[in-house]
Amino acid sequence: MKIALIHCPFGHRVFSENLKVVDEEFCLAPPVVLAYVAAILEKSGHQVMIIDANALKLTKEKALQKLSGFLPDIIGFRADTYWFHRVTEWAGYFKEHLKAKVVIGGINIALYPEESLSYACFDYGISGEANKSFPELLHCLKNNLSPEHIPGLVYRLGGKILANPVSENPIDFDDYPFPARHLLPNHLYGSFTSQRKNFTIILTSTGCPYKCTFCAIHRLPFRQRTFLSIVDEIEQCYRDFGVREIDFFDATFFINKSRDRQICDEMLKRKIKVEWSCRSRVDLVDKECLEKAYSAGCRKIYYGIESVSSDVLGNISKGIKVKQIKEAIALTHDSGISPLGFFMVGNPGDTKESILATIDFAKSLKLDYIQVCRTIAKPNTELNDTLIRMTGRDYWREYISGKFVEARFPTPWTGLSDKELEYYVRKFYDDFYFRPSYILKRLRKSKSINELSRYIMTAVKWFFCNIPDAGRYGSV
Repeated sequence: MKIALIHCPFGHRVFSENLKVVDEEFCLAPPVVLAYVAAILEKSGHQVMIIDANALKLTKEKALQKLSGFLPDIIGFRADTYWFHRVTEWAGYFKEHLKAKVVIGGINIALYPEESLSYACFDYGISGEANKSFPELLHCLKNNLSPEHIPGLVYRLGGKILANPVSENPIDFDDYPFPARHLLPNHLYGSFTSQRKNFTIILTSTGCPYKCTFCAIHRLPFRQRTFLSIVDEIEQCYRDFGVREIDFFDATFFINKSRDRQICDEMLKRKIKVEWSCRSRVDLVDKECLEKAYSAGCRKIYYGIESVSSDVLGNISKGIKVKQIKEAIALTHDSGISPLGFFMVGNPGDTKESILATIDFAKSLKLDYIQVCRTIAKPNTELNDTLIRMTGRDYWREYISGKFVEARFPTPWTGLSDKELEYYVRKFYDDFYFRPSYILKRLRKSKSINELSRYIMTAVKWFFCNIPDAGRYGSV
């Protein structure tokens, strides 16, 4: 069968945790999950195309032209909760013009199966991993067999929407084929901090053993790939796709220092000269692992710092201390690796005073970059459970079902208004990035005209963009 997988141009959402400029400029990453799905389907003998309309800046009409030349039997989307209605818009448009069934996957299908499949533009949903279920669904459709037995399938029967339980047998991450990057425009990807082309992302694990209340990743099974599988993929990216910079997109790197040391040693052994970045915790790194990572090409580590307030860190179950933050950032900087700090504004217990103290704290650290977000109740998090308890409403379920228009969700765990949160997020960025000392440092460290131009263009966009007044979002 012929399957087209579509990655929509999602854009900024009103309820996003990030400011509009950050959503648009921070990272243009390849849709690696769709690339995994494509590889699984190709392995099963199907003909697959990926249309990354986000990277290619395609309208629905332009994407339809590509689809019309391919004439797919199946169109697939990954429908995350944030961008669900953009996917329904695109799926409905293609459904009108093509004789193809539409299949959606993603965590949203597991969270809200009935609400998701209530939209006529979707024929089937797949909850959980697609390694076996998607090929089995295609086999059934091709041979006019009933697919109702497939684990994780969401479907219609007798006017009802039914959702099968997901298989309880975990799939070994090493059993997955490498993402089908030959179907992607690899030359287009990059991030605000990236300095080399081509750029891609790699997953070496799923889930996270830590229990931060604002994050849903720890509710996924924690699995790690073996070091040989990872380095084989790195080598394929380097050799076949001209990749020279990689972002390991795991929630937390350096959990298994033995495995990660093996990754570094194998990269050095094979003489794979790529620069790479990762995300980690300040309580996981030490001098030895940082020096080893640097020798193998690590040039950036993104740390979740969130706040300088011990009370706030406790409220979100972060499990770190201010002393550990200072030590990890200093060690990272001294090893030659650029540290980036993630911060949050509006956590439970946050006040104007704690936010201002966190801004001053960020400026005192040897951070090369920061990213600041508003704290929001993301789907499938403890914080969203708290929001449901405090308000008596499941806003994400209402949003998916169309009963709640796109708007800011309440943040009843803090006394700060939307307008105040917006102000402090912007102040955080202004106070950190527009210090003369910081600007001079970035100018000295810029490695190319393209990198410098990217910084300047983003700064101009920052100053001249119209960041909406929080009052425009209305009362929810």
